[in-house]
Amino acid sequence: MPAAVLLAFILPIPLGRPAPARTDPQAWLTLEAAFRARGVAVVAHHPRCSEAGLFGLYVRGSRTVVVCPKGDRSETLRHEGWHLVQSLCLGGKPWLSPQQVQTSLSRQDRRDLQQVVSVERWWREAEARAMARMTLPNYLGELNRACGERLPPVASPM
Repeated sequence: MPAAVLLAFILPIPLGRPAPARTDPQAWLTLEAAFRARGVAVVAHHPRCSEAGLFGLYVRGSRTVVVCPKGDRSETLRHEGWHLVQSLCLGGKPWLSPQQVQTSLSRQDRRDLQQVVSVERWWREAEARAMARMTLPNYLGELNRACGERLPPVASPM
């Protein structure tokens, strides 16, 4: 039997499993800088990061966003960062229109939201998922519009 054929049986092939999410390094650096410029601490380690399905969290009432070292970190920062925006910049009020949110949610998002999110928190979570899917330029534009007055960027010293 040829060696190439034998290797195909020895090396496990992940069938039906999604590929691990990869973080776009430039998007990550840009997003992290945008939040840090607003006085937001973006931290990578938190005791809850050991939870299997947890990729990050916003520490409510603070200027801290946790992005665990797994998954697509730039998407997680967009999502959890938007929870910070909802709390500190928007006072809990919706930012996107219902149509914008509905059109950006995947079938899986709809199932997840229905199964694990309370009715009271549905809008906040759905909007954060919609924001996480925006292109980087659009997200940064929305961040600037939503937080321009309440959490303005601080000029870095030269």
